[in-house]
Amino acid sequence: QPNANGWYRAPLTVGFTGGDATSGLSSCEAAKSYGGPDAAAASVGGTCRDQAGNTGAASFGLKYDATVPQATATPSRQPNAKGWFNAAVSVGFSATDALSGVDSCEAAKNYAGPDVASVVLSGSCLDKAGNSQSAAYTVKYDATNPVATATASRAPNANGWYRAPLDVS
Repeated sequence: QPNANGWYRAPLTVGFTGGDATSGLSSCEAAKSYGGPDAAAASVGGTCRDQAGNTGAASFGLKYDATVPQATATPSRQPNAKGWFNAAVSVGFSATDALSGVDSCEAAKNYAGPDVASVVLSGSCLDKAGNSQSAAYTVKYDATNPVATATASRAPNANGWYRAPLDVS
C-alpha cells in the first residue's frame, strides 16, 4: 500500500485478474513490477483475455518517489574568521524535494558548550514519500577567555619599586 500521502518509495508488484461471464476467462498477464522511474503519475498496465479471444486492459495508477530529499544544515550565524564559535549557536535543518515535496525536518539544535574542538550537530528531513536524508554541521566551540599573564623584564628593587624604564611582555 502507498504511505499516508499516497506515495510508494520501494518497488511494488501489480497483479492482474479478470472475469468473463459468457465465454469465461482464458488468461491474464503475469504480475508486473514497478521500481521507477520516479514519477508523480505513473501507471502499470496489463491485459486479460477471454475464451473468445477478446482482450480487456486494466491499469494501476501510482505516485513513485524513491529519491531522498536534499537536506542541508545551516548555522544561525557564521563562525569567526578562524572557524570558531565563542557564543551559543543554533543549527537549523531544511530540505528540497522536487517530486513529492518536503514533509518535515527536525527542529534546530542549539550548542552552547562545553568547549570542544569538534562537535557534530545533525538532523534529518523527510519527504512526503517517506524518504529521509540527514544533514550535519560541525561546530568548533570555545567560549572561555584565554589566560593572560604580564611579566616585567627585570625585578623591582627591595622595596618593590622600579626607578628606570622597563619592558613588560
